Amino acid sequence: MHTTASSQQKNIIAIVGNPNVGKSALFNQITSSYSLVANAPYTTVAVHRTYVTIDDSVYEIIDTPGIISLDVQSEDGLVTRNILLEEQPCLLILCMDTNNIKRSLLLLTQIAELEIPLVICLNFVDEARQKGIVLSKANMEELLGLPIVETVASEGRGVKELTRALKHASVPYKARVQYKRFIEEALDTMAGCFPAHSAPPDAVLMLILMEDPWIFKRAEARYSAPLLQEAEKVAQTARAYCTKNISRIVWEERDRWAETVVRQILEIPAGTLWRPGEIMALLTRHPVVGWLILGCIVYATYFLVGTVAANKLVPLIENMVFAPLNQTIGTIVPWEPAREFLIGNYGILTTGLENAIGTVLPILFMFFLILNFLEDVGYIPNLSVLCNRLFNKVGLSGKAILPVVLGFGCKTMATLATKILDSNKERYIAIFLIAFAIPCSSQLGINLAILALFPFRAFCIVFGVLIAVELIAGLLLNKIMKDESERSDFIMELPPIRHPNVRSFTVKTFYRVKWFLIEAIPLFVLGACILFAMDKLYILDLIKHFVFPVIVTFLDLPIETVDAFLLCIARHEAGAVILMDLVKTGRLDYIQTIVSVIIVTCFVPCFANIMAMIKELGLKRALVMTLVIIVCSVMIGGIVNYILRLA
Repeated sequence: MHTTASSQQKNIIAIVGNPNVGKSALFNQITSSYSLVANAPYTTVAVHRTYVTIDDSVYEIIDTPGIISLDVQSEDGLVTRNILLEEQPCLLILCMDTNNIKRSLLLLTQIAELEIPLVICLNFVDEARQKGIVLSKANMEELLGLPIVETVASEGRGVKELTRALKHASVPYKARVQYKRFIEEALDTMAGCFPAHSAPPDAVLMLILMEDPWIFKRAEARYSAPLLQEAEKVAQTARAYCTKNISRIVWEERDRWAETVVRQILEIPAGTLWRPGEIMALLTRHPVVGWLILGCIVYATYFLVGTVAANKLVPLIENMVFAPLNQTIGTIVPWEPAREFLIGNYGILTTGLENAIGTVLPILFMFFLILNFLEDVGYIPNLSVLCNRLFNKVGLSGKAILPVVLGFGCKTMATLATKILDSNKERYIAIFLIAFAIPCSSQLGINLAILALFPFRAFCIVFGVLIAVELIAGLLLNKIMKDESERSDFIMELPPIRHPNVRSFTVKTFYRVKWFLIEAIPLFVLGACILFAMDKLYILDLIKHFVFPVIVTFLDLPIETVDAFLLCIARHEAGAVILMDLVKTGRLDYIQTIVSVIIVTCFVPCFANIMAMIKELGLKRALVMTLVIIVCSVMIGGIVNYILRLA
């Protein structure tokens, strides 16, 4: 088995399952590539694909976003459903969480109606056994009539057995639920509206029967519209016959079937669930202890990133690598313009590479280690529950917590993750809050490094202001915007606090650092080139002259901070690192540092995030939101400056 780009005929294998069951980890192990893995639902918001050769055949493996059921309301769930209905994979790998078999079995009842061969991957078997959960694999294979392989995907255990089992995949006829007679008759009659060789699978017919709002739009691409209308007439008759909601009847039948299977395959001995991991998870979301734990984590992060990485590692790298390098270049390059282009105030080495590699990289490396550790042990979803009540105050359902929390990793991906939200109002508020005062992981690391140069109260002031403006913005938007629908319930599988997998979070750190270097270094160098050109063409002087009343008079900042604000358009951490240089050279005092860090954090979203905002909101709404954010950030900076000077 190896990754290939062969031109042979391709077949599609889709890895599907509920959120947070280990699909991405399984994808990484099968394909030897990397898709971001975290013990939190909805981490996968995009579709990842690659090719592998298994038993001399080329397959396209797809890592799909998590899905609870086929009758989904969220955009990410629709992405997975469309893959299943339109791309018609030749085979499915249904990834199940051994700790929560029933939820996966409910999804299986719907997958079975697609009539696609599949193999079941029972993941997290090690964790289940630690809890005392005993599962009869033999009984499960007999009841479902499917090959089942036990895995620990994060460690690669059972993955080879899984790939060998793919040739034994079979259609899950035994998982096909028998519904009430009138539903079965309606499905048969609807199927009879189509030619026998091209009738939709029962899953499509069931979605029509359940009045799914999106199914007709997708089905018309493959089936005749008049025939679909005939099927809809049959569905209308069935719905008129039934006095109870058909979706509810179908769900009850599926739930009854899943419960029957669970009773025959699963046993949870009494007294085994309260393990240390569950107790620790409960404490992390406790309304009092949870906030204390969060406070300890924040302070530990502040110390490790600000003191260890920024004050120890950064000077070490600068003194050992870049200081000698800049001195050597200054000696061997005789032409002044060339020397200035390389190591001047806006040199591609000093402003570009040195800032990216010498300053940002060690800080991000430390921050990514901490972030990935917290993700790996399962802290992030428990943090989401802790914040649930607070988020409800600003018009967001519990589900919206996940994209907002993801914003502390990457604001672009967090913006795309708002697909999971059910209403346009929630999506708009969440996208605004993500773009406004939430620092992404790269910028957060630099912010911590800057603030660590001052007493701890500087950190408290900055993040106190950022939290306050986020809450105020959310409350105002919640009041201004009208509700479009009922708020969805917050339903999420909560993992225990797990033992950290050192290999898992170090590999994730490697890839996140790698992605940063690939994406950011060219932008840092490009930003330096643009600033150099603007400086030589006097464009920079013109901009500084134009914004002088705002920057110097209103905000009481040195005019050099304009460089930081301009670089924020490319990468926020690029702007933040300019601030760090200004602080280290004494051109920003205590109050100016606080004000500038707040403004840079709230300022115009980076280019990648703006593109994501346009994708999710449309061009006009995204640009209006960006303009509002710019104005608000300057106003907030001015207010903070006035209050601190007054104090």
